[in-house]
Amino acid sequence: MSDSIVTEYPARFPGVVWRHCADSPLPFDPIVFDEVQLAQRQLLTGQAGAGRGNTFFFTLNDEPLVLRHYRRGGLAQKLSRQHYLYTGLERTRAMREFAVLVELCQLSLAVSRPHACRVVRRGAFYQASLVTHRIDGQTLAESLSGKAGHREPQALTWKNAGDVIARMHAAGVLHADLNAHNILFDDAARVSLIDFDRARHRPLPAGDPASGWCQANIDRLRRSILKVAADGVDSASGFAMLEQQWRETLRQSISPRS
Repeated sequence: MSDSIVTEYPARFPGVVWRHCADSPLPFDPIVFDEVQLAQRQLLTGQAGAGRGNTFFFTLNDEPLVLRHYRRGGLAQKLSRQHYLYTGLERTRAMREFAVLVELCQLSLAVSRPHACRVVRRGAFYQASLVTHRIDGQTLAESLSGKAGHREPQALTWKNAGDVIARMHAAGVLHADLNAHNILFDDAARVSLIDFDRARHRPLPAGDPASGWCQANIDRLRRSILKVAADGVDSASGFAMLEQQWRETLRQSISPRS
């Protein structure tokens, strides 16, 4: 992926900055950040049922996209659901997630492809939004739910998930919320990772890369998988295949460096 393009709005929109991916198949249009206008133009196709009511699906020029406004959860939302302390443009959540996605796409990893992001600064605080290209498929959490219409992941799906996660870790990227809801797969067992909010770079653990924060990330995923799996769904053996593939790929990925 080529370098992103950073542009500021005219002075009549003070404090607003957007970033657009240079190789996106779509030109930039600020409407992508406004779900009300998208609905008025009949471009909005849906809204995420789970979460904080901040994620919208729409189609622009036949390209399916996802708009996500950054919102706080937990106790922090009692102070403000959508305002964050501004400590610099590149440290805002939108710009940081956008940069990580650009980097991982450059490495040909199966992650959400970024389209554009926006930061709106008002004094000491800011609001932010991110637009990505939508990925078809179902989440690992859905597949383990045991509900009708959701197919269980096959062995190849588990192995592909381990491979993708290992390549992400080999790139030194820690997914801050690696769980069964943020892993997608399709009918061909192709696996993608989504939601890189608060993802950050970390040096690989010394000695054995499949340890330290990398192992902790995998352990977090294991707890999530066991939590969402319905009775009668064999998630334990599936996760064992995922973890084994993760270890093999991670060690192979960093072996030329040693």
